[in-house]
Amino acid sequence: MKTENGCDTALKPAPAVAGLLEGATDLSAIRNCRVLVLLDEQNLTISARRLGYRLNYRLLAGRLRSMAATADIHLFTDIMNKANWYVRRFKRQGYKVHLKAARYIFLADGCLQRDTNVDNLFAFWTGFFAKSPYDVIVLGSGDFGLAGELAKAISGVAVVKRPIVMTLSLPGSTARALDARKNGHIKANMKIGLDMLKS
Repeated sequence: MKTENGCDTALKPAPAVAGLLEGATDLSAIRNCRVLVLLDEQNLTISARRLGYRLNYRLLAGRLRSMAATADIHLFTDIMNKANWYVRRFKRQGYKVHLKAARYIFLADGCLQRDTNVDNLFAFWTGFFAKSPYDVIVLGSGDFGLAGELAKAISGVAVVKRPIVMTLSLPGSTARALDARKNGHIKANMKIGLDMLKS
């Protein structure tokens, strides 16, 4: 059944957050939709590493594009300790890369801390795109402080056709507060499966 957003997803029940890392990645929730995908590379890479894997970003981009009617895919990362080839690889795979120039800063207590967090950059571009004509905005992060607050903010954007918000993350690395069954600002939680991971 088509919805006011023009795609097949809005009336489907939201998938459960809880789940094991098994089976194929199910992106059927975005089928035939115009999709904006915003990926927190730091969050996804670290989440996969904690499970003993590496995320295959090439396969993920291909699957997103094959499932959606259109997929505009943005990736947020820092450039500290990342070679130029690393960024070029993402661009060749079809990602629009947003870079944070990581730096070291002195805290009030005199300690030196590396600042590589891309949350502010991620939030800025999410707000920038929130009024664009997408059916779905996919927030690629399991961090409630980021994805949860942005989902809430998007739900308050004054537009004629507000996009549906979904999350994309790895099992075991998704905040419970992002559960679409309980969070009214999020329509579905899509999980990355073993087919998108490599050892």
